[in-house]
Amino acid sequence: MPILVISLFTACFTWLIAWGYIKILFAPKTPTRIFKFQWESALTQIIKKLPILLLIEENKTSSFATLMPFIDEKLDVFFKERLVQKMPIVSMFIGEKTIAQLKGVFIEELSNLFPDLIGQLSLSMHEQFLSNLSIKWAPILETVLLKATQKIRWLAFFMGAIWGWLICVILQHL
Repeated sequence: MPILVISLFTACFTWLIAWGYIKILFAPKTPTRIFKFQWESALTQIIKKLPILLLIEENKTSSFATLMPFIDEKLDVFFKERLVQKMPIVSMFIGEKTIAQLKGVFIEELSNLFPDLIGQLSLSMHEQFLSNLSIKWAPILETVLLKATQKIRWLAFFMGAIWGWLICVILQHL
């Protein structure tokens, strides 16, 4: 009888440890502050360490260069069509040379503004991503991981039962 109880106890304990390892990835759902310490889920800590913002920082200037043809085309449409429609009087004073100068000034200003704009946008998106991860995606990922590791948890259960049996056998022979 004690062999069965100890084996069952160690089996349940090892299954609980395997289950706990998965649960601790996602607990707590929101960061919890205990005195001076802040407790976050392991998944949130891992995501925060990913160099997502560094990748965006490195590619800001090259991203602007790839957008230049698009920006140039949209500025052409704005100066030649929309500005003429909205302000017909201004169109009488603006020629091709003036449009080219205005486009140059706008592109220069956009090139100065673009890195800061992308930086603010990426920071905002990163914070929103972390928030969505803990609120929306954590329960889904937790369920998927629990289902995916079900066989491992059963293996842990049986290994615990064998360990418990071995403990009982060793203790009886001492």
